[in-house]
Amino acid sequence: MSILLCHTCPSCRKYQSVLLDKNRLYCQDPDCGFEVFYACPICNSELDLGRFHDHATGGHFSCLSCRNDIPVQKIQYLIENAFVMDADHRCSFCNSPTIHRSDINLGHRCFFFPKCSGQATLFGVQKESLVFLDFETTGLDVGKDALTEVGAIKIDEEGYEHTFQMFIKPPCEISEHITQLTGITNDMVHDAMSVDTVMTQFMDFAGNAKMIAHNVDFDLMWLVTTCLKYDIPMQNNTVGCTLKWAKSSQESSSSLGALSKKYAIKHLNAHRALADAVVTKELYFIFESLKKSSMPVMSIHDFMPLAKKVLQKAGS
Repeated sequence: MSILLCHTCPSCRKYQSVLLDKNRLYCQDPDCGFEVFYACPICNSELDLGRFHDHATGGHFSCLSCRNDIPVQKIQYLIENAFVMDADHRCSFCNSPTIHRSDINLGHRCFFFPKCSGQATLFGVQKESLVFLDFETTGLDVGKDALTEVGAIKIDEEGYEHTFQMFIKPPCEISEHITQLTGITNDMVHDAMSVDTVMTQFMDFAGNAKMIAHNVDFDLMWLVTTCLKYDIPMQNNTVGCTLKWAKSSQESSSSLGALSKKYAIKHLNAHRALADAVVTKELYFIFESLKKSSMPVMSIHDFMPLAKKVLQKAGS
């Protein structure tokens, strides 16, 4: 069975047009012609179709060279999140290669994470899906300014991480000040999708996961006003805030930059949406481990009354 990737075709740039079938990646648009055959990600050997096994738990190859089982779902995971394999940096638990993505602050982890035998104890009995999100905008006024980028990292119930990163074409120019702050230029968003298209895709990505941001009063107002304006369906997501959590934990400074320095969290590409979302994720687990206080939680629907007033004032 082919797997439809939540990915843009690198050739024709159509969203969700790429299929993953055994060891073949191809665009389903007959006018495109994009096609790639991937090798074993661990030893880079050609995968023998005769060694492909398809069953209820998902298809996988048994690599003849390194004798590892390579699940097709793992290949899907690597492609959709743009992870980089590193055979030199080995897992300290099982000595397997690691994957990483330094541009968004995701450090090395075992290729077989979270199924690696040494990491099984990292996950408790309670299973919960979490999505850490961040938005970049042309300014701070929700009623007048516009979204330029959405970034999020989702941890599903099994511990796998999934990333979402898309530019949005704003209806106005990005000022030089905002470009200096975020690094996002007008050229970068020139061919981006519309806000309703991107946010619809993001809400599908988030599903019913608990949403966590560093300053939910800012990010969730953007999310809810956009969903209301374009009739994008919303679920009754629980919402958490690491900024409020930092304040209730009596942190001396609660900014993302200050907290990342205090807790030695790698923070490349600050003020880019996905990079900031990953730092928020790291901060969440640090605060959860410290247990100085409980994270303040709300519902996504708690933001609706103010969001409606913002839209009415803006004439939307």
